[in-house]
Amino acid sequence: MNQAMKWGGIAVGVFLVLIVGAVILVPMFVDVQKYKPQIEALVTEQTGRSFAMGDDIKLSVFPWVGVSLSDLKLGNAQGFPGDEMISVKGFVVRLKVMPLLSKKVEVDSFVMDSPRIMLVKNKAGKGNWEMKPAAPEKEAPKAETPSGDGGGLPIDSLMVGRLAIINGFLSFADLAAGTAREISDLKLELTDVSLDRPVSLDFSAKIDGRPLSVTGKAGPLGKEPGQSDMDLDLAVKALDELELKLKGRLIAPMTAGKVDLALDLAPFSPRKVFELLGQDFPVKTSDPKALNQLSVKANLTGSAQAVSISDGTLGLDDSTLTFSARAKDFDKPDLRFDLSLDQIDVDRYLPPAEKADKAAGEPTGKADSGAKKQTDYAPLRKMVLD
Repeated sequence: MNQAMKWGGIAVGVFLVLIVGAVILVPMFVDVQKYKPQIEALVTEQTGRSFAMGDDIKLSVFPWVGVSLSDLKLGNAQGFPGDEMISVKGFVVRLKVMPLLSKKVEVDSFVMDSPRIMLVKNKAGKGNWEMKPAAPEKEAPKAETPSGDGGGLPIDSLMVGRLAIINGFLSFADLAAGTAREISDLKLELTDVSLDRPVSLDFSAKIDGRPLSVTGKAGPLGKEPGQSDMDLDLAVKALDELELKLKGRLIAPMTAGKVDLALDLAPFSPRKVFELLGQDFPVKTSDPKALNQLSVKANLTGSAQAVSISDGTLGLDDSTLTFSARAKDFDKPDLRFDLSLDQIDVDRYLPPAEKADKAAGEPTGKADSGAKKQTDYAPLRKMVLD
């Protein structure tokens, strides 16, 4: 018995040495450049677009299985401006293989450097992202779902050290409408990604040149994302003027669809926000300094059937409004609210006097078009208002 165990141990040792030797030596002798033309041709065939890869291709299998690619370029469709629809400066992914056998995904890093996506819709309404239809394949028989399967993820655990998109760029142009939008300087960093712990989030970008960022933590997602509760602790900043904090919980968002959140919108100037957006302020007031400061704090709970707001505080210039509200039965609205305003100078918010007088004293110049369309008050007749 001891002799058999001895030879068995030697066999296992030799087998492990062969495996370790193979994973160390394979990258040294396998010429990955040899397969580059085949990969480019396959992608071109499947997408109907030109595809090219840079020469900086690296493959590693020990201690992490890793792939490093550079200068990925997917060509544009014919008839659209620009040579490329998608380009990526660099792409790196490293993960462990052995845990996969136990349905565990362990990724050291997943990094995409400088992705550029150029989306265009032509005057005929066709987008350059529409690929040529692939050859129809015979539909495989559907596997029967075992009874009691909750529809969760096909893995037991997930661990990602770093998932990042760096210096991303996305543009969309509608040639028929003559509009164009772009997202530049896009950065997304997710760290300590797992199913059973909150994920750290750091996102920033410029939307048409205007800054936006989201930081904080979200999760855990659980093994059945969307069916488990998810905590949120996020800070959203926009235009260097708006700052919103969200803290609370999404309760089974895909099933119960409930929220329990505390909102805190820091004081900001509505006038300055419209100025930063390059738009005229829509409200004309007799006091040009009115509507120059606004803030909101409240607790929000609810679902698609009912919404409740409590401990609400709204600051408007020199006034403070405390409030609570509840709404339910939206098909025949049942509304209840309680408002308490400390002080307000209403004159500040009225239209400028000269414009009001002119509007009251001058005829509109428009003839009565006849019978006016009758207003439908049916929804109001159903309303319960307290």
